[in-house]
Parts: sequence; C-alpha cells; structure tokens
Amino acid sequence: MEALTKHQKNSNATRNRLIEAAEKLFGSRSIDAVSISEITAAAGQKNRNALQYHFKNRAGLLQAIVEKHSKQVAVLRQSYFERAAAGEWPPAEAAARCFVMPIVDYVKVNPEGVNFVKIISQLSALNQIQGNTENALGVEFPAIPALRSLLESAMAHLKKKEREQRIYLSVSIAFHGIADIYRRHEHSARRLDRTMFEQLVCVLASFMKAGPRA
Repeated sequence: MEALTKHQKNSNATRNRLIEAAEKLFGSRSIDAVSISEITAAAGQKNRNALQYHFKNRAGLLQAIVEKHSKQVAVLRQSYFERAAAGEWPPAEAAARCFVMPIVDYVKVNPEGVNFVKIISQLSALNQIQGNTENALGVEFPAIPALRSLLESAMAHLKKKEREQRIYLSVSIAFHGIADIYRRHEHSARRLDRTMFEQLVCVLASFMKAGPRA
C-alpha cells in the first residue's frame, strides 16, 4: 500500500473533522435545523466550499456518517446472527435482539455513536425508512439480508402487506426507542445499564408476535 501524500492526509483530516462536526450538530439539534455553513465553521474550516468539495451536499454528508458507523455495527451484529442461527432465542426475540443490541454494544465502546443513533432516528421520522434500505433524501442504508430474514420469519404468521407494515414500524420503533433511551440519560449521573434496552427488545418481540390486525 502506497503511503499517503501530505495533501491526501490533510484532505482526509478535513473530511473527518466535517463528519465529526456534523454528527454533533445533527445529534444535538436536528438535520434540517443545521446549515452547511454552521458545520463548516464548527469543523474549523475557513474554506466555505470544503463540505461541498468532500460530500457535494447534505445527503452526501449523511451518507458518509451512515457508512462510517454502519460498517462497525455490522461487525458486532455478526455474533448475534450466529447465536440466533444456533436457536438461542425464539424467532421474534432473535429478530429484535439482533436489531437492537449490536447498536447498544457499539455505543458502549464508541460513545460518539449516540449521535449516529439520533441521526438515524431523525431520518426514520423525516424520510420513512422502509426495510432499512433507502429514504427520500437519497441516503442509502446497507442491506442486511440476515436481519430481513429474521424479521420475516418472526412475522411469518402475517400476510405480506401487514408483514411489510410491521417491519417498517419495527425499524422505526427500534431507532426511536434507542435514541430516546440515550436522550433520557444524557444529563443523568447514573450509569446507563442494559435494562431499558432489554425492555425495548421485549416490546419489539411482542409486537412482532401479535396476531393479524389488517
């Protein structure tokens, strides 16, 4: 592997600073309430076009944030898939646990991941993420076939239309629930344990197992 030039190193450093600044601002406020110029200033960039150069636009910046964190969450999720395949949990609990807990594990090791969770929660609300694939902003989410398979298996008792509705709602509930739990403890001196996240897993599993309503 060739060594990076000084220009490439500086460019990568600038890109990372822009991502970090955006994560903090989007997480503490909201995606649509933060301007490009605010992010550029927070990243310490005098060049007003720095963000456009690296990401083209807001959607490109959000894409970079999603990719940065999703790859690392995917690594942690693999062990949960293996445990689910071994039959450690019933189908609905397996789907809920494989969705929620890798994110919790990731934030425990990488506290800045809280902002990622908040951003995904906002995208879910603003852009109606369906099946964890794509949203109206044009930000693409990595396909997770193993998770999709678990969700469909947990809701196999439902007809296709209602199953799709519940998958969408499960994704939305999961992201909002995780984000709300973290928000609740932001200003608390008490250490956040896994109890609330276990409750969220229970809620999701119960929702998936419920009989048809359509």
